[in-house]
Amino acid sequence: MKIVFSPLYTIELKHKFKTEKFQKTIDLLLKKKVLKRDSIISPEMPSEKDLLLAHSKNWVNKIANMSFSSFDSLQAEMPINKEVIFAHLLHCGGTMLAADMALKKRIGIHCGGGSHHAHRNYGAGFCLINDIAVAAKKLLLKKPSLKILIIDLDVHQGDGTAEILKKEKNIFTFSMHSKDIYPPKKVKSSLDIELKSKTNGSEYNSILTENINKILMIFKPDFIFYNAGADVFKHDLLGDLSLDFDDIERRDEIVFNLSFKNKIPLVLTLSGGYAPKIDDTAKIHFNTIKKAIEIYKYIDGSIGLLG
Repeated sequence: MKIVFSPLYTIELKHKFKTEKFQKTIDLLLKKKVLKRDSIISPEMPSEKDLLLAHSKNWVNKIANMSFSSFDSLQAEMPINKEVIFAHLLHCGGTMLAADMALKKRIGIHCGGGSHHAHRNYGAGFCLINDIAVAAKKLLLKKPSLKILIIDLDVHQGDGTAEILKKEKNIFTFSMHSKDIYPPKKVKSSLDIELKSKTNGSEYNSILTENINKILMIFKPDFIFYNAGADVFKHDLLGDLSLDFDDIERRDEIVFNLSFKNKIPLVLTLSGGYAPKIDDTAKIHFNTIKKAIEIYKYIDGSIGLLG
């Protein structure tokens, strides 16, 4: 079992989105001996053809030519330069690679990805390229009959993913998010569960369990993308829910157990996380990846990333 990551995800950027959180997560996995360094696989860049699966020609041209306007940066709520574009492209390649891994090994872990606010023709919410949508559409090219479930548990709605994939009959988008925060205008997913501010962990996980079980029974997916945002944390600066570390671990366990027991391949992406202490965000991401390894560790007779 391998894990997808690149140190090039970290860029010099004074911004709310701390790009170094992914490196800190990897460092913690190595320090705690959950991960061996030679188990890390670097992603490759997506092609223009890949990007066009989810994005408009106009937006892909802007990415390729680095021809963004000041309005594009304002809309994406982040400065856009060569390093930012390069990192976003790599994240997209990382999720595509994790999807290929999941097809072969039932689990694809990406220490990155989850840019669910990127729309077909513009960036938004710190996201320029919707890696989940690109990877999902690429899978459908390979396996047109595949039924894909996207479980988005970031605190913010996956509006870009919903917009890009709204006409895909073989993709079910499920977003469980806070009702009253970003994005101000939601886009209808296949199923949206809107939560009240200060929803606690017990209520959150009860609602999650009930709805995922219903989706599995009705939609019967063959493949899952799990966007495991860390911003459901009670101290997150851009969230408003009340989950603690244990609650979030339980959330992850619910998703991984259901996918594992039903033998549904799963891709993990990490998405947002804005705790006042970046080490808290890294700890949440660490716990998520560690939980995935614990549950999937005996696939093909291996012993997780230590085997």
